[in-house]
Amino acid sequence: MIGAVLFGVILASASPVPATPPSPAKLDEVQLTQFANTVENLAFHVKSNYVKTTVTEKELLEGAIRGLYEEVGQPVPEKVTAAIRNTNSPYDRQTVLKDVRASLGNHPRLVGSRSLFAAINGFQHATDPICMLASARLNTYASIDQDFGVGIELEGVVGTRWAIYQVERGVATGAVTPTGYFGVPPKADAVPSPAVFPWRVKRVIPGSPAQKAGVRPGDLITHFNGTELTAENVDKLFAQFSQPRMTFDVNTGVQTPVEFSLTFRRNDDKPFIAALKSSAYQPESAFGVWRIADDKWDCMIDRKAKIGYIRLGAIESGLDRRVAEMMADLTKQGCRALVLDLRWCPGGYVDPGTQIAGMFLPDGSVVSKMEFANPANAGRGGNVFAPPGGGQYAKLPLVLLVGNETTGGGELIASALRDNNRCVVIGQRTFGRATIQNILEAGFANLQYRITVGTSLRPNGKNRHRTPDSQPTDDWGVRPDEGLEVPITADKSAELRRQAELHGLRTAGSNEALPFDDPASDPFRLEALRYLRAKLGAMN
Repeated sequence: MIGAVLFGVILASASPVPATPPSPAKLDEVQLTQFANTVENLAFHVKSNYVKTTVTEKELLEGAIRGLYEEVGQPVPEKVTAAIRNTNSPYDRQTVLKDVRASLGNHPRLVGSRSLFAAINGFQHATDPICMLASARLNTYASIDQDFGVGIELEGVVGTRWAIYQVERGVATGAVTPTGYFGVPPKADAVPSPAVFPWRVKRVIPGSPAQKAGVRPGDLITHFNGTELTAENVDKLFAQFSQPRMTFDVNTGVQTPVEFSLTFRRNDDKPFIAALKSSAYQPESAFGVWRIADDKWDCMIDRKAKIGYIRLGAIESGLDRRVAEMMADLTKQGCRALVLDLRWCPGGYVDPGTQIAGMFLPDGSVVSKMEFANPANAGRGGNVFAPPGGGQYAKLPLVLLVGNETTGGGELIASALRDNNRCVVIGQRTFGRATIQNILEAGFANLQYRITVGTSLRPNGKNRHRTPDSQPTDDWGVRPDEGLEVPITADKSAELRRQAELHGLRTAGSNEALPFDDPASDPFRLEALRYLRAKLGAMN
């Protein structure tokens, strides 16, 4: 295994694949062998590392076969299921895989690398839905799939759809070995773009060049470097847009950012051109009340009562340092209490989450209890304690805001603080994901396989993870304290999230007024302020 440990990151779901290249005349025996060997070999490593040691290679490969048939919209024949269950050796299992793939022929949804994606992602039938293939990261961040080096995510360029494009274009250009690849690769500029046409911005990463240029979700991209995007040239232009955003001088060894321009149209407004330069930016995932100069935040939400406010997004590497800086600024302003907003925290990396929880806990407090069914995966097991030297704010009155999108690492922080009696929890029950993931090399095209290797319990030993058969009365997630649940409709919850995202994208120095500026428009923050004002008043 390689890579940093991930805690409950919500991965992008598999999107429909883009249009396919022409089907080959027949299946190549070498490619069939490569396909079967790649799938069977990865199944062995998944079995050896998955959190549940009872999962067998036969079950994984039965899932792989099911994935192939599901991709083409056919039920799995009973004789095929029986064949894989009756195998006794890797050779036997590979033979069944080859026979299955050959029998499905030249179906367009299995051309190129799609057979491998369908089969390997079929392992989910034996594991869990967040175990899947993923493209090699273009960066080191948990929250970004593909941002083109400037902080823009486009509709369609996500998950399986994006990973397939990377493999197919890599094979077409000769950059990737066509292991298990069925058919003749198309020309490089003719590989179908995964982006939905016309190009629409799905997400803008806070702290990125795109955010600082004023780009917003929903904006349409009409021109790339002055060339209008059309149905005829979109594949070629996407290939240029998705290239690495740094040039390398072999003589000097210097990397230079690539500059390009995009023309955007927002609603019926006049189009605007943004000149963007790629940069090794740090995605922003800690937000306050008002963005000020130097990408800092004013985090005082109630100046009279001296109440601070920090909202966390994905738990990225280094987020703990950013939160520490915010807390230091609040302390200088005489902060007497804090609202820590975890409603849209989708999880992330374990270590910074532990560090953040430790800021508000006495040294030696239990943050979590890790369980690894396979001892080989337990880089650390048992109790995870608050890091020594933390606890600077162990007595600060604290309210946590949680909701049904608080996931993984956000739940780790919430349960650590609640079980150690360090906070009051307001909002709605959290998502209920306590998986710990790591990465395996997939064995083709430099892809990675995200695999669940462990689970995390609350400090009090209770379960946090919700399974498909979990009941509302079972122990999972983190509940708000009695009497502090905030009733809210799904529509209102989605609107609050949209407002919060726009609030996090507003540029420094902007005078634009946004709904999220007013806590009275948010029942969660309103209840938190009511509670803390009463508590601080009683302390006076």
